[in-house]
Amino acid sequence: TFTASANWGGTAPSNNDTLIINSTNKAIAGSATGLTGITLRVGKGFTGTLGSSTTYLDLDGPLLEFAAANAYHYLTGTWTDVRILGGSASSDFLYFKGNASTAITTLTCSALAGRVCIESSASLVTVNMNGQMLGTVDIKSGVSSLATINCTLGQVLTASTCTTANALGGKIQSSGTSAFTTVECDGSGVFEHLSSGTVTTLNVYDGTFDHRQNETAGFTLTNATIFS
Repeated sequence: TFTASANWGGTAPSNNDTLIINSTNKAIAGSATGLTGITLRVGKGFTGTLGSSTTYLDLDGPLLEFAAANAYHYLTGTWTDVRILGGSASSDFLYFKGNASTAITTLTCSALAGRVCIESSASLVTVNMNGQMLGTVDIKSGVSSLATINCTLGQVLTASTCTTANALGGKIQSSGTSAFTTVECDGSGVFEHLSSGTVTTLNVYDGTFDHRQNETAGFTLTNATIFS
């Protein structure tokens, strides 16, 4: 198991530890560890897996830094900062469990090539997506507390309602019933609106707002300003 002392040089992890996984190909089983205050760093030398689709690895901490070289990782827990620093280009790279146990304050993807999925019923406040062109953050419906999405490269898919979405590069794509208080498009950013939810305020500077493929029965765009 994750907390077995034999896996950590004879000393089991405890609260407020910094844990580094960077040089094994083992499949590390998921469990509710009860550990809090954890800083977890998973480096590119890790070619194994964390958790499983049936048992997610459960940790609470201020910081998760993730760059594993393999795919199929399953995590849950309360995290202040989650930073994706690289890793596999797989569409099954990293999953955060869809329940109240998953609460992320800030998700920052600075070198994401694969897909990170935030499943339904988790909570997520801020997304900063500036990874690689093919990198994807996939926010399923029913994710709560979503306040801000900033995208400068790659794409963010959201089926959940968000207060502010800034498409400054790359693409933000809405789906389902997701609604937005403010959408801003600038630079090379594209906001593809495929949901039925209302956009209260749209500001387009030098980007693109596109709803040509929207096949919902209808949606409301309350205020729109297209700047010269």
